[in-house]
Amino acid sequence: MVPPTVYYGKVGFELSKLVFKGQRMSPPDLAAFQKYTQSVINAIRNPASLLNHTTDTASTVSPEGILSQIRNANMQQLISAGVVGAEVLGFFTVGEMIGRMKLVGYRGDTEHHETATSL
Repeated sequence: MVPPTVYYGKVGFELSKLVFKGQRMSPPDLAAFQKYTQSVINAIRNPASLLNHTTDTASTVSPEGILSQIRNANMQQLISAGVVGAEVLGFFTVGEMIGRMKLVGYRGDTEHHETATSL
């Protein structure tokens, strides 16, 4: 018998392979990987530069810029955003079901509690 952790690990791996193929994704090439790992290593060596970078980035991002990007999105980007939103909602819902140990509703008291108002 296969342990549940191994089984669900294999299921997750196969599902991720399907998503990679369906979204036509590919792993990064070696140059891109080295570029990102080098920036992480530099940030670890000099944490002050990371703080300066985040304040520079935060000052250049504005709500108007974000809204213009959303308004100028093409149909493919909107469809991708909808699919990702549906996936997030699905994972959240499954997590809620696992946490409650029920498909619908919370466990709770079903009897009616009355308050005593008589003297």
